[in-house]
Amino acid sequence: MRLPKFEYIEPKSLREAVKILSAHPSETSLLAGGTDLLVNMKYGVVKPTTLINLRSIPKLNYILEEKETLRIGSLTSLHDLYTSPLIQEKFPILSQAAREVGAFAHQVMGTIGGNLCQGNRCRFYNQSPFWRSVRPPCFKAGGEICHVIKKPKECHSTYCGDMAPVLIALGARVKAIGPQGERIFPLKRLYTQNGKKPLSLRKGEILKEVLLSQSSGKSIYLKWRWRGSIEYPIVSLALYIEKEENKISLARVVFSGVGEGPLEISEIEKRLLGSTLEDSIIDSVSEQVTKLVSPMRTSIYSPAYKRKMAGILLREGLDKLK
Repeated sequence: MRLPKFEYIEPKSLREAVKILSAHPSETSLLAGGTDLLVNMKYGVVKPTTLINLRSIPKLNYILEEKETLRIGSLTSLHDLYTSPLIQEKFPILSQAAREVGAFAHQVMGTIGGNLCQGNRCRFYNQSPFWRSVRPPCFKAGGEICHVIKKPKECHSTYCGDMAPVLIALGARVKAIGPQGERIFPLKRLYTQNGKKPLSLRKGEILKEVLLSQSSGKSIYLKWRWRGSIEYPIVSLALYIEKEENKISLARVVFSGVGEGPLEISEIEKRLLGSTLEDSIIDSVSEQVTKLVSPMRTSIYSPAYKRKMAGILLREGLDKLK
């Protein structure tokens, strides 16, 4: 399949890129690694008339430690993330998650910023034009229907990224630059839980960097997928806990593949506080989480299967963090 025609621009600064993006936001796409965007363009699910190549902008690929904060530039490749001695030492879960993304080619080309801003997926949307032509266009394709659940007037496409759940579990913040200047906000606020418009970036905004504060807790990332490489997660889970006197004082439980965005389960986090991860509490929350996630059938895997796998992953993760 061939790419459609488009105008190609190489800005020399973020400010220049913001200015171009602000002028025609609905017709312009940002190109970082292109591992997601270019495939979608070939399939005709996104049709930008202009591509802004962010790789022409210097100094957006870095991993820096400043006092108690780790800064990761938005064009840092996933390969650079998992091979970085600093990441391996300070945030091994982040190194692990980056290694889990796609195949080696995706990791070399794919960037942390692009991964965080990737589009949601659905078996009715991420298809060829010929395949999609037998049905009316869905919400994401500009139509007025969701083929997953036809009655509700909203899109139920699923977020299937690896990096966001891990970074949210670690309490990451992001810095975005736009026409009004820079702003820093928690990464979890980047996601709207709206399948049609999954990101909360304002008009003309571009993700500049990820900010991580030093942590003393334990963490793990578990990914259930069909094959050992290439695949998006069917369901994945990022867990982070801190303990005081052997009791959990902070817990973050974040899933991917079960909702319109990365899904943090606050009910489970509250249940874990004060526990020592005894078997009874692990059994209880592993059962409870199957009732708290509400995946849709946006892939070949049924919602019931995904709910069951969410419980299995939570049990496995908590057992390993004891």
